[in-house]
Amino acid sequence: MINIIRQWCEGIVVAIVLSVIIELLVPEGNNKKYVKVVIGVYIVFVVINPLLKLMNYDFSLKSFYDNTEKNNYSNVNTEIKDVYILGIEEELKKQIEDLGYIVNDLKINVDNNYENINSIKMNIEKKENENVIKPINIGNDEEDINYNDVIEYIKENYILEDSQIIIN
Repeated sequence: MINIIRQWCEGIVVAIVLSVIIELLVPEGNNKKYVKVVIGVYIVFVVINPLLKLMNYDFSLKSFYDNTEKNNYSNVNTEIKDVYILGIEEELKKQIEDLGYIVNDLKINVDNNYENINSIKMNIEKKENENVIKPINIGNDEEDINYNDVIEYIKENYILEDSQIIIN
C-alpha cells in the first residue's frame, strides 16, 4: 500500500515538473492558455487515476481509446455495408418489377469484403395483366415460365454468370 502511494506521489511530481518545463518552452501568446488547459487536464488525470484504480475502475486513455474506437468503427462499418446491400436489393427489386414481375423474395450474397456479388437468389412470378384472359392448360399443371429477360438484365447490369443467378 505504501508502495502504491509512493508511486502516486512520484507520478504527481513528474507531471508537475513536466508541466512547468512545457510552460516555460511555450512562447507567450494566444496558444499558451490552451497549453495550460491541456496541462491542467493531464495533472488532474494523473491525480485521479490511482484513486479510480483503488475503486476497481481502470481508466486509462489507451484502453478507453482502443475499446471504443475499434468497436464503434467495426459496428458502423458493418452497418454501412448492410445498408449498402439492402440498397442494392431494393434497387434490383424495383428494376425487376419494372420488367413486369412480382418479387416475393430477393437475397444478395456478397464476399467478405463486400466487393463482389457471389450470387443473387430470388423468388419471382410474372405479373398477370387484369385485362388479358389467361388460357387454361389442360393436362399440364406446370407452367413453363422463362425468366431470360430477368437473367439477361442482371447479367448485363451486375456482371454475373448464369450460375450465380438463382430464380425459384
